[in-house]
Amino acid sequence: MENWAIYAAPARTLTDVTIACLGAGEYSGRNEGFRNRQLRSHAVVVVSEGSGWYSSPLTGDVRVEAPALLWLFPGVQHGYGPLRSGWTEHWVLFSGAATRALDELGAWRRAGPVVPLDRVPGSLHRTFARLHAALADSGSPGALRASATGYAWIAELAASTMPAAAPDLIEAFTRGASRQVPMETRARELGLSVGQLRSAAVAATGLTPLQLLIDSRLSRAQTLLVETDLEVGAIARQVGFDDPSYFSRQFTQRLGRSPSLFRDEQRRMPMPADAAAEQLLR
Repeated sequence: MENWAIYAAPARTLTDVTIACLGAGEYSGRNEGFRNRQLRSHAVVVVSEGSGWYSSPLTGDVRVEAPALLWLFPGVQHGYGPLRSGWTEHWVLFSGAATRALDELGAWRRAGPVVPLDRVPGSLHRTFARLHAALADSGSPGALRASATGYAWIAELAASTMPAAAPDLIEAFTRGASRQVPMETRARELGLSVGQLRSAAVAATGLTPLQLLIDSRLSRAQTLLVETDLEVGAIARQVGFDDPSYFSRQFTQRLGRSPSLFRDEQRRMPMPADAAAEQLLR
């Protein structure tokens, strides 16, 4: 397999209504990886061969064994890379309004970004051949083909890894984090008392239900701050805070900077240049 990376700047219309492919690539080798990186968009990485690691402040260091996929989120500090024996990875950068629908549908778990796969997807090589061809065409038809191919790939990966049965307790609890309902209602919907919910949450994550809700809301807020032009108050309400001032205090306390400063910092991050393309996601 030849290593390659191509980036694109599709029309804003695509990100306003669906998912736009901002780039894709394939890499096989033994680079050292990176830590403490933040992206301005979503990304999905499939590791088809070899082993390595993933790290973030939320997860700590996690071993990655092929086949596996990694979900990466805008504004979330992370790092990953292969072990000394190397690995083969295939990645897609994407952004757009449809990411919020995927988030609500449970396409990924922000608390569990590393997902083991039963096998390498059979469509992998065909998909990346199409992405390479589409991204090499810098015109609008190429952008449309790249975005359609990328969206289909993301949907395939999400559908193959979403639980077929009822979601686990923590996933079910945090999926509705933006709703402003009493904790008693949340517990009752899960068939638990508030005390049982608290015990289960602390046992599974070390966090109380309220802390889980706040963390989930702030994680979604980071995405909206990076990917949309919504005002901070509108973002606060959309993720579940009825008081924008309380939202800003919580955001600043958890992330060390205000929502506005976080947005400014992320938007000052340069988009990947061709010369640095092969280093962005490795």
